[in-house]
Amino acid sequence: MTTINLIVSGMTCGACVKHVEKAIQSTAGVSSVDVDLTSGLVKVEGDGSPSIPAIIAALEEDGYPAKVNVEGSSKTKVKNESCKNGKGCCCN
Repeated sequence: MTTINLIVSGMTCGACVKHVEKAIQSTAGVSSVDVDLTSGLVKVEGDGSPSIPAIIAALEEDGYPAKVNVEGSSKTKVKNESCKNGKGCCCN
C-alpha cells in the first residue's frame, strides 16, 4: 500500500471536501482518501502506485491547488480563503 500526503488549498466547507475526495478517487490506483478540512491535509492511500502528478492535476482541474506534503506534518495549516480559484464557495 502506498501513502501520499498532500496539502490542498481552497477548501472552505464540506462540499469542498466532497469535491476533493471525488477528484482524487477518480484517479487510477487510489483506494482511500482522508481529508482534513481544518488543516488542508489530505492522505491518499493506493494499491500499487497512484500517480502523484495525476492526482494533483485532477485537484487543480477542479480548482484546488495541491502539493506533496514533504514534511508529513499534521500541524501544517493551510490558508483557505476561498475555493474554486477565488470564485467563492462552490456550495453558494
